[in-house]
Amino acid sequence: MSFRILRSLCKSNCCTRRLSTIPNKSTTLKKFNFPVQKHSFKYINENLDKYINKKQSKITLNGHIHKKSRIRPTLSFGFIRDKDGNVIQFVVNENSQNNVLETLKKLTVEESISITGHIQQKVLTDGESAKWELVVEDLQVLNESNIDAPRLDKLKHSNPEELPPQFRYLQLRTSFFQNALKVRSKISQLVRNLLIDKYDFTEIETPLLFKSTPEGAREFLVPTRSSNQFYALPQSPQQYKQILMSSGFTKYFQIAKCFRDEDLRSDRQPEFTQIDLEMSFVNSSKQVMTVVEDIILNIWEKIKVKPMYALNEKNYLEKITSNEDRLKFKTLTYKEALEKYGIDKPDLRYNLEFINLNKYFTAMENENFPIVEICVLKRAFIPGIAKRTKIPPCLGNKLEYKRRRPYIFTIDNETDKTSWIDLLIKKNFMKQNENSKRSTLLKELNLQPGDIIGVSTRSELPYENPTPLGKFRQLAIKNYPNNSQRPIQEDGEMTWFYPVENVTVGSWVVDFPLFDPVEIKEDDETMKPYPTYDFNKFESTHHPFTMCKSEDYGYLESDPLKVRGEHYDLVINGVEVGGGSRRIHDPTLQQYIFENILKISNWELKFGHLIKALSMGCPPHAGLALGFDRLCAMVIGSSSIKDVIAFPKNQSGVDKVVDSPTPVSKDTLKEYFIEVNEEK
Repeated sequence: MSFRILRSLCKSNCCTRRLSTIPNKSTTLKKFNFPVQKHSFKYINENLDKYINKKQSKITLNGHIHKKSRIRPTLSFGFIRDKDGNVIQFVVNENSQNNVLETLKKLTVEESISITGHIQQKVLTDGESAKWELVVEDLQVLNESNIDAPRLDKLKHSNPEELPPQFRYLQLRTSFFQNALKVRSKISQLVRNLLIDKYDFTEIETPLLFKSTPEGAREFLVPTRSSNQFYALPQSPQQYKQILMSSGFTKYFQIAKCFRDEDLRSDRQPEFTQIDLEMSFVNSSKQVMTVVEDIILNIWEKIKVKPMYALNEKNYLEKITSNEDRLKFKTLTYKEALEKYGIDKPDLRYNLEFINLNKYFTAMENENFPIVEICVLKRAFIPGIAKRTKIPPCLGNKLEYKRRRPYIFTIDNETDKTSWIDLLIKKNFMKQNENSKRSTLLKELNLQPGDIIGVSTRSELPYENPTPLGKFRQLAIKNYPNNSQRPIQEDGEMTWFYPVENVTVGSWVVDFPLFDPVEIKEDDETMKPYPTYDFNKFESTHHPFTMCKSEDYGYLESDPLKVRGEHYDLVINGVEVGGGSRRIHDPTLQQYIFENILKISNWELKFGHLIKALSMGCPPHAGLALGFDRLCAMVIGSSSIKDVIAFPKNQSGVDKVVDSPTPVSKDTLKEYFIEVNEEK
């Protein structure tokens, strides 16, 4: 859309006009008096014999003008779009009331109308599905549309997602967004029914005005009219739901609003929704994981209407059909996920695993990153074509990597199969081990002309997440979606090539480190190729309420970085959809972690309320939160959660429909003891 049109759209807001007189009484009140639609598009289709060519059977349709009407001397056509996004053609002929044709001539797109008439058979043309049309006897305009609607009409039909964000309500009228929000509604209803009826959960709302606590992301603060007293909007209902476990509710859930003041991306919003649940008297994480799997499988079966797949013991994808009460998704340890895929949320649709090269080479660049590894992207280009043999920008763009990129090479001929080794040795990136044979290495790698390889290093237990190769793998999957697909095994038959977007693979990642060393930040992180850590200071990998694995309990005192947590992440197609853990219900252990490991000096102020609740006989408990927006986006096949949120914020955190946030007057700010630094 041109800048000129956008500027004129901004100036054409009809609400800004000053009115000197009240609108005409009869014209205005007529808009509030109209016939009610009693028959849906679906109902008419199913009962068409009752209404077809029967003039005495009157039908009323209410909706919006979908596109420009066709005016002809004897027979004119219009198009109405109903609440479900169905487009129905209506006709105006000589039998219509005298003013109908004149009204039709004045109509523009997106005006709200009511039409009444009878149904007649329709001759179908290409692309049409309705077998009937409405012969209009009366047409009533319920509300006119301003000049913006026709200017945006072409964009609405071709690329509705590109409509200016201030016209979100026009986007939401299109079939894609209507379906997206209706799917979201169906998912929430299914989840509620499943948790309440099958598992006997209780839905409980927790407060949105919480207190400021260190839980990871930056908070939104809410000032009060008491000096230096603030609420904080909750990043999650975590502490409230643990307190509920001490309140006698053994199974809690809510579809909860949460808030985080962080940088925005396609899968992040400052306010978002999660399916939050907690269960008490839980002695195994699998009890929670089994309930969550059941939720996911029901959503895919009943709403997405497509199967879920899991990785089987042979590393093939297998359709989940069993109704047994057991975990069906593949379970990976954090260490296994980082070693094989370089990230803790791997996309298992692709058999793109890393090969450890340490039996052949020793890393030389940084002693804290001793593991040399390689990722081989098979058949990425046609060898011998000059343009194809260069490193693709999509894989080598340094902006795609947080710090360091892997070394990337294209294999165009036989020489290239070994030249990368000599180059990396020359760069002092690695050295070849004694007694290692290149012939053995080349046989293991099986490099062929047309392959692309990435080579990098990582630490023993990667706190760097994703690793350089992990990011390389993500980019390779995104830009080469038809390479390295895992085979699907069904009824003994193998399928090697399939539309990958039609396949959904669920997995669990477990055994995360309970604590990470605190990363040492520098002014310009991009200039530092390797991250550095203070191994004497610790932070919770997820949150400070997660229980350690029983066998690692002794390390809490001797070496906290060796402790694994009872945390579990649900990953679907490379997206972290949810995460949870068994909680620390013992108040003494929880206090020890606050004081001695995380060294939170004012833990009583921050978490004293939780310690008190745990001290009142709180039972063992565990829970999980599912990202509801991400889940809904995945079901409709979108990569952006904005598509399933009615009024999302843009990347600057602004809601363009209502222009929020907005400045507040100095007088109002004074009541909250706030001063604005005008210079800053």
